[in-house]
Amino acid sequence: MLQSFHTNAGAIRSNKIRPRKAPLVLAMHLAIKGIALAATSSVVMPLTAQAAIEQIAFNVPAGKLSSALNRFSEQAGLYLTGNGELTANLNSSGLNGSYSVREGLSLLLQGTGISYRFSDDRTVTLIRQSANSAATTLPTLFVDTDALAGSAANAYRVEAASIGSLGNLSLQNTPYSIEVYSREQMDNLQARSLADITKTDASVGLSAGDLGAENNAFMIRGIAPDFDTGQKLDGLNLRSRAKDLPLEHMEQVEILKGASGFLYGFGEPGGIISYRLKRPTDEPVRSVSTQLMDTGLLLVHTDLGGRFGSDDRFGYRINLVGEDGDSYLDNGSAERSSASIALDWRITPAVTWEFDALTAHSERTAAAGGIVPNASGMIGDFTIAEPLKPIDGSKALFPDWSYYGSRHEIVGTRVNWQINDDWDLDLAYRYSNNYRLLYSPYLFTNADGDYSAYVYNYVNKFESDQAQIKLAGKLQTGFIDHEVTLGTSLLETVSSNSRGIGSDGMYGPGNLANPTMFDEIGSAVHRSDADATEYSRVKRRELFASDVAHLGENLDLILGLRHGQLEDEYGDYDESATTPTLAAVYRPIDGLSLYASYVEAFVQGNTAPNTAANAGEVFEPMISEQRELGLKLDRERWSANLAVFQLNRGQGYTDSNNVYSQDGEALYEGVELSGKARLGSQWMLAASAMWLDPRNEKVSDASLKGKHVQGVARKQFRLYGEYDVKNSPFVITGGAQYTGKRPLDANNDIYVGSVTLYDLGARYEGSVSNLPLTLRLNIDNLTDEDYWLTSAGSGYIAQGTPRTIKLGAQIDF
Repeated sequence: MLQSFHTNAGAIRSNKIRPRKAPLVLAMHLAIKGIALAATSSVVMPLTAQAAIEQIAFNVPAGKLSSALNRFSEQAGLYLTGNGELTANLNSSGLNGSYSVREGLSLLLQGTGISYRFSDDRTVTLIRQSANSAATTLPTLFVDTDALAGSAANAYRVEAASIGSLGNLSLQNTPYSIEVYSREQMDNLQARSLADITKTDASVGLSAGDLGAENNAFMIRGIAPDFDTGQKLDGLNLRSRAKDLPLEHMEQVEILKGASGFLYGFGEPGGIISYRLKRPTDEPVRSVSTQLMDTGLLLVHTDLGGRFGSDDRFGYRINLVGEDGDSYLDNGSAERSSASIALDWRITPAVTWEFDALTAHSERTAAAGGIVPNASGMIGDFTIAEPLKPIDGSKALFPDWSYYGSRHEIVGTRVNWQINDDWDLDLAYRYSNNYRLLYSPYLFTNADGDYSAYVYNYVNKFESDQAQIKLAGKLQTGFIDHEVTLGTSLLETVSSNSRGIGSDGMYGPGNLANPTMFDEIGSAVHRSDADATEYSRVKRRELFASDVAHLGENLDLILGLRHGQLEDEYGDYDESATTPTLAAVYRPIDGLSLYASYVEAFVQGNTAPNTAANAGEVFEPMISEQRELGLKLDRERWSANLAVFQLNRGQGYTDSNNVYSQDGEALYEGVELSGKARLGSQWMLAASAMWLDPRNEKVSDASLKGKHVQGVARKQFRLYGEYDVKNSPFVITGGAQYTGKRPLDANNDIYVGSVTLYDLGARYEGSVSNLPLTLRLNIDNLTDEDYWLTSAGSGYIAQGTPRTIKLGAQIDF
């Protein structure tokens, strides 16, 4: 949706409208029948009462002790705490059979030198046995000791993340607002897009998934991430306008909210989307999962990994995904395939080499790019007028010969040298190209639903090359401990399209109450035409340095500097700037962090979108500023975060003459509040809220001063919860999302209304033939609410996603 750049590609499509393969009733029947059958099979029944004598049928596979304890705690309904170092380098032979909780836990810990105590009837703390206890250390394994990180048992809380140039840091001691989505959370949501996983975070705007048209309306704190530099894979850049990387290949996704400045370099100040690719693990990974949507859309995903060779020096991880069927649009279809491989070689104990590659293809038909609400319903009228009432999200607005598609080809490599205990050197490189395939209409529609359509027919190619060298280490000056980072980066992005090759088409008139299925005019251009017209080539050279100074155990001071040179060939400028970041983190008591931060970011100038009369015009670069105060609380069963921020950035907008301008400054002031908690062994709750005041300042048009940014809500609330059904293997899930009204025009005279969406789901966790089995049911937009999606700085709207039902199964072997 929104400020569309032109694109297209050759595609497999049919001019015949295809009926849905599987109606909603069939999916519900399959879901109920599948869960009922699973409940009656020979499965594990997780315990929720901790009676010492009650016998539970446990099925805990052999493997690392931390993973065995995690699975045991889930099956027993326990919350497990203790120092993660206790379970490091320890293995377990597993546990199969009926035991009481105390018997089972004692058998798992036998010979490890670890004991336990019950803090209450559901909380177990691991402790080291005394010196005269019989304890045997098992063979060394290189394992992740934080077994509960990111799990439902820990309210999906993650303790650490890789934060750009600062490297891997504890979130509790990071002076920025960051949300991390774990693999388990993505699996339990059956997330197929960023729209699915971020529905629990009020700082992220309501957006579309990847089954309609392009999902480029993604907003963080009311700002869309930079198309050139707003997305990272393992810390390095990938250039993609849409937000449609296949999540099945990711171990976790991190959303950095606010100016990235020093942390990631050039980029819009709204935030960064950072993906973490699945990597080889010390334990073998063997998993197959499927997902069936009520429309008949079927997905199959295979995940394989492990180590081999002398001393397990070589590691591999392979993920394969295939999807095909009908989308939720009445005459729409979707096809998706992707594959990734990640390899590593422990050349020496101190030197590791990594390589990865990912390729992905997706295509969806009957996709409409967006709706321009005007008074006339005529093409070319960009004067925003009152929109019609929201329409059914499953309603096809255009024939199935229209489509949107994308292709990703990404490759990266990295060498890490652990010079000594305190210093390491990291050399990394990543290349990506992304084809954006557009043969899709924009509908100019009045309040009565009368419309004319303009079909954009073109293909884009976006390329990104980045090389980075980073040296990180520790040193001491007097009583101050320092964590120092030094580095340099070279990044080039190139954008081209097929303009002048394909013909755009004008269609109409029609009415949205009964959309006209127009005959196709001409044909789509091919992906090979994407290099016809290069319109952007930007080089970014950067030097960066940082110092995290630990003044005792309770106070950290962070100073970072990044010098960047920005050379824009088509913008005809070569500018440089040095931008700082300053921050302090104070821990007055255990589990409480107070922080303050100031960040500047050197931002590439805006480019007028292809839908504007001055399409392709490039503007001068800008510097944005952000100030933030916050606190973070982390307790045994819950955590909470509060952030108050103010952000200044250059403003861009399209006027009533459809001319795009970069003029003045926008001010974003807001408050974020979030929390996650495990309430006993049965309840998990997560809630978040954002109050935002995004307004125009210092604009040449005095009538726009103080007006709120188009398409951005001032209030958003999110709620998500899970309930473990007592004495059963079932978990009930549910969520709610509220998004406030949003202005469509620059003068704030026209709004789309607020919307509240509800989700409901369930999952079953057990085993079949001694193999772990999980069944999942997710119903999104339970009440089938009709609503409009909007985008920052734009008056365009698009259909919201209708009710969708997903039934999934996952088996590990």
